[in-house]
Amino acid sequence: KNKGEIQRYCVEEDHEGIVDAATWEATQLEIQRRKQYMKEHGLKAYAMNVEKNPFSGKIICGSCGKAYGRKGWTSSKGSRNVWQCSERYRKKGVMGCSNRHVEEEDLEKAFITAWNSLVENKDSYIKEWAIQVRNGNLLERHIAERLMKLTEETGLLIKMDTNFMLKTLDCIRVFEEGRIIVKFLEGTEVEVTDME
Repeated sequence: KNKGEIQRYCVEEDHEGIVDAATWEATQLEIQRRKQYMKEHGLKAYAMNVEKNPFSGKIICGSCGKAYGRKGWTSSKGSRNVWQCSERYRKKGVMGCSNRHVEEEDLEKAFITAWNSLVENKDSYIKEWAIQVRNGNLLERHIAERLMKLTEETGLLIKMDTNFMLKTLDCIRVFEEGRIIVKFLEGTEVEVTDME
């Protein structure tokens, strides 16, 4: 091994990379974005088991900013999945955050409603997305371009498509008074009225 006895040289751009430089840079920006998201919302992982739990890490408390967790509730009417702030019962028997729970079915409806609103009003959003494509960093450009394309190709949603949701959704914020705000990856926020 050369431990400084002989001069070393670093040759840059000597051969074609496995991925192009723009993709690599956009990926590094996405890694940074995810780390910041996890730190901001108290998550240990960006997403876990999304095949069975598609909203994992995506539902955020409008009161305390922490992520919601999925709970299975059983009653005389049967079982259902609800989402509840992870800070609600952080300490056993002591109520923490008092923000309300939300039904998984309502989250699906909120996403579909927000997406359809985005598609129906895309002409007003296209100007903002075009600015991101011109002035944003590589990741912002990529996300804005993809959203423009998806609004054209996909159109209105009739039912929940988990893979599509994972490509477009940043988070859903749930507020105590019933407001739900759906935020897409490029930053657009759509408010959805209470789903109950």
